[in-house]
Amino acid sequence: MSKTTASDNTRSGGLPEDDGSLDGFALPQAAAAAFAPAARRPAPPAHPASPIDAAAAGHRPATAALPAMAPPQQPPRPAAPHNPAPAIHSRADSQDPFPCLIMVDTEVRRRFEQYQTTQKLATGHEPTNAVVVRRAFLHAKRHDLFQQLREDVRHQQQPLAQEDLDEDGLFGDVPNRRVERGRTKSRTQQSFRPSGRELAVYDAFCDSYLFPNRSDFLNAILDAFLPPLPSAPKRSAR
Repeated sequence: MSKTTASDNTRSGGLPEDDGSLDGFALPQAAAAAFAPAARRPAPPAHPASPIDAAAAGHRPATAALPAMAPPQQPPRPAAPHNPAPAIHSRADSQDPFPCLIMVDTEVRRRFEQYQTTQKLATGHEPTNAVVVRRAFLHAKRHDLFQQLREDVRHQQQPLAQEDLDEDGLFGDVPNRRVERGRTKSRTQQSFRPSGRELAVYDAFCDSYLFPNRSDFLNAILDAFLPPLPSAPKRSAR
């Protein structure tokens, strides 16, 4: 017979082979079931934490990344209204004075200054330039001179000699034609400060009676109103 050594009865790892000698110490099946550890219940599925629970836990809940959104487009701003320069009619009711400059005949300018000097000597007060123009306008309106003054201006611009008369009106008027070679108007500047309403009235009458321009209109009414210059004293013959 072959001898059995201790090394033959061992399992791998140094443990003795199960030879059934310890079966007497095994617990019965019913007792083993009583002392067996209880089976673990499966964990409930995880639910996302609510914001309240997350706040109590001291951290923010994870949020899903939102898709990138384009910034809202602002509606285009309306363009600033263009404000043109005010016309005369827009200040027709204004009583504030405005600087104004017209062209008058040189003789009319001299008579203008002479009238102011005469009024100062007679009344102690020299009327302003705007007052003189206003008096001239009221004088022409009171005597209904506008139509006649317009005809005078037209003939001054184009005087007709006897041989140039066209009784049948075959040729008509040519207002821009010079009738004398080298003839020019002798005019100078005259300033005054009318109110917006006064200036609007002057321009309205100028347009209504078809005067060429404001200067011709005011020059005509001043010429009709202002007294003539005093004649120079004659020198006595020696």
